[in-house]
Amino acid sequence: MISLPLLKQSIKSNWGLWLATTLTVNLLYVVIKFAMGSITVSGDADPNVLVPYIMALQAAGLTLEGLFTSIGINPDILTGIASMDSNVLVSNIFYPVVAVLLPLVYTVVVGNKLFASQIDRGSMAFILSTSIKRSKIAFTQMFFFVLSLVIMFFITAIFDVVLALTIENSLAIDKVLLLNLGLLLFAIAMGSITFMFSAIFNYTKYSISLGGGLALIFFISKILGLFGSDLFMNMGIGIEPMAFFNNITMISLFNTSSILDGSTTYLIQFAVLLAISFTCFAIGSIWFTKKDIPV
Repeated sequence: MISLPLLKQSIKSNWGLWLATTLTVNLLYVVIKFAMGSITVSGDADPNVLVPYIMALQAAGLTLEGLFTSIGINPDILTGIASMDSNVLVSNIFYPVVAVLLPLVYTVVVGNKLFASQIDRGSMAFILSTSIKRSKIAFTQMFFFVLSLVIMFFITAIFDVVLALTIENSLAIDKVLLLNLGLLLFAIAMGSITFMFSAIFNYTKYSISLGGGLALIFFISKILGLFGSDLFMNMGIGIEPMAFFNNITMISLFNTSSILDGSTTYLIQFAVLLAISFTCFAIGSIWFTKKDIPV
């Protein structure tokens, strides 16, 4: 079912981008995890440090709340920010936003190169001139795509577990593994969509426009939706109507909040991501085997 020559060609064409994406994601893990791990909750601070400032304010007939209010800062916002748990921040902002970005770029670029780019450039005509069946070509490209993502996130998960064991007060290992599994399932689902568009269209401009356009909409909607999330609302800096954007991004199916609080909602959403992956890979493969390709 797999064409080894085609598999080798796909690896040779994409290994550079795969390596750059994997290394950069792991570098981001190191920088963000160590940076967030250095954040301390206000309750850990020495109250004696604030005593001279509080006494000075009291002597002037002021309070901390009154001071913040007088300069236009809601004291509830400061309380919310000061009481943030770094693990909550990492789970709700880093994983579904920062850690998603580069794999999104990888799936859009590589997905397009699997079919549409080769048809557009004429190199697919050479592959079709051999004895390889179209169904075998489609399966080989799908196998390469999924395998590259699995290996990428396998390495990332190992790296993340090492960081969790190294950094004090990090997430539990089971949470770390589930978060990386969620990233993998989302990346495969997004990859299946770009695979499908690449298999349907004969020109890169259409494949990139739809695959890349959807990825961009999902990513921007996730950023906007953060402002309406429970995290931002509890901090006092949220905008409730912005929660609407969480309903139009597939990244919401990577439910980090559910993973963190131990509920089972994420299992259903993981199943939806798998269903999207199987459906789009199947549509793309069948479409490629039956469509007319210019030679």
